[in-house]
Amino acid sequence: MKMNFSTMLIAFTLTVLMVVSSIHCQTIDITPGTFAQDEPSSTLCFNPCSDKLGDKECKTICLNKAYKDGSCIGFGIPPTSKYCCCTK
Repeated sequence: MKMNFSTMLIAFTLTVLMVVSSIHCQTIDITPGTFAQDEPSSTLCFNPCSDKLGDKECKTICLNKAYKDGSCIGFGIPPTSKYCCCTK
């Protein structure tokens, strides 16, 4: 079966979108240092902060997930995006 150019372009585009979305949906681990195998991280980062998800809401989410604290932390140089990060 021969694939024409438009079908191949659509298949390629869908593949790229799936890869990008799977990378974007992973949690971000910003804890510095080297950990031993199977040692859990003490920091969990997820959802980008926004006007609706600020420090107060982030802290509430983290406390509900049994973490001790939570806040919006900036990433990048200079920090261009903030993510909600929980700490144990």
